[in-house]
Amino acid sequence: MKVLEGILAGLAVIRSHKLRSSLTMLGIVIGIAGVIAMMSFGDGANRLIMWEVERVGGTSMFGVYREWKIKQGNKWILNPSKHRLKLEDARSIQAECPSVIGVAPEIGQRMNLVAGGNEERVSVTATTMEFQAIRRWNNDIGRFLSTEDISAWSKICVIGTEIVKQFFKGLNPIGKELQINNERFTIVGVMESKGGGLDPESSEDKQIFIPITTAQTRFTGDDDVWHILLKAKDYESVDRAMAEVKMTLMRYHDGEEFFKMWSIKEGLESAGKISLYIKVILGIIASVALVVGGIGILNIMLVSVTERIREIGIRKAVGAKSRDIRFQFLMEAVVLCMIGSAGGILVGTLLGYGFAWAVTKFIIKEFAWPSVVSIQTVMLAVFSGAAVGIFFGYYPASKAAKLPPIEALRHE
Repeated sequence: MKVLEGILAGLAVIRSHKLRSSLTMLGIVIGIAGVIAMMSFGDGANRLIMWEVERVGGTSMFGVYREWKIKQGNKWILNPSKHRLKLEDARSIQAECPSVIGVAPEIGQRMNLVAGGNEERVSVTATTMEFQAIRRWNNDIGRFLSTEDISAWSKICVIGTEIVKQFFKGLNPIGKELQINNERFTIVGVMESKGGGLDPESSEDKQIFIPITTAQTRFTGDDDVWHILLKAKDYESVDRAMAEVKMTLMRYHDGEEFFKMWSIKEGLESAGKISLYIKVILGIIASVALVVGGIGILNIMLVSVTERIREIGIRKAVGAKSRDIRFQFLMEAVVLCMIGSAGGILVGTLLGYGFAWAVTKFIIKEFAWPSVVSIQTVMLAVFSGAAVGIFFGYYPASKAAKLPPIEALRHE
């Protein structure tokens, strides 16, 4: 009941001094709105990163590659290791690494494409059928590479939608031929559009997929692979899967760690740290207004104590204890801050959506920047408002509680 009485008393004070209370709460509104807007913008960036990760294959994806050049002192030199990633390495990983559920060896380079009377250098990825499952990339029409294509070194290819638009005028290209570095390939499928994602300048839709064995026999002349794309069972299994792959490769290459590894998980952790730092900095900046609002609460509560000295004396004379007086004034300060917090949450949400719209409209344009107001952010705002009320309201409340009842009753 004391809490309810304190809330009602706080609301009564606000009603009796509407203008003064509104101006006092303005600082709280601005501070909370700033925190909500900045957190919303930061959470939007996190969601955008997760959307991009899911678009390219998910959080359990990782890979291994051999660097062509390594840094020795202050110079870059050709990698002196005699070891190379081989197609057999991919098969060994698939057979001996229980935490790995997908293995797709790759060779990627730009090659000369001639089709439909046009000629251009485009990205060609030589891989296996597992690539499609790892990348979660479906066909729009036709099919992807098959086991038979890999075994028979088939001269078939699967193309992206941008290739269809540019070289085939948007017509169905299935069954048609094109030339890659003067070798004829038959088109058996078209991939669904992936778009440019966060980097529209390097659209994945403008590339061609061919069997990796075909690339090795027709173009590279060896059984080397440049990269092995891998997928763990789940996000939690990534570290274990990477350790298994590392041990397997070293076992077949004289114990030498001649390769490098990467993972989506490591990238997400790094991005998460950067995002957290940015949100903390922006939150600190926005909290300056919250502190200013708190000082306003301190000021108005001191004025309120001065105006109500006789009321305090009467309450003490009829039996109210010092802690009751302290609690009443503290609750009034908290009520002021909580109402200001509610207004700040509303304004901050609108600002967050406004920032996201402005970034999408005038800066990025290629994709929509999301605005995210999470329950955690709202709870943080509510907690901040209550904390400000308690911190800045405690001194006026204590001052009121310490007033001697006799002197308070004499006050006019």
